[in-house]
Amino acid sequence: MSGFVFFLERKGMHPELIYAEIKMRGKSLTELAVDYGLDPTTVMKALKKPSLAGEKAISDFLNIPLHKLWPQRWTVDGRRIRPRWAHLYIKEEAA
Repeated sequence: MSGFVFFLERKGMHPELIYAEIKMRGKSLTELAVDYGLDPTTVMKALKKPSLAGEKAISDFLNIPLHKLWPQRWTVDGRRIRPRWAHLYIKEEAA
């Protein structure tokens, strides 16, 4: 992994850091979308909101697992976490 990248266990990678990492690897979001046969807004949307194809393209390009980029959206075994059912996937730690 190039550049200064860090992860927060529960929050994942900040969208601006994901964007910066893509730029440091020589691509724009539009170029990335074109390379993966997607509309550019699909990839841009993935930085802020769930977007299956956009998230998978970013993850594949950066070679970072989905659950590391967006732990609130993906489980370690690659299953999508639906917001309505997140309580079934995520165990909250007792305070």
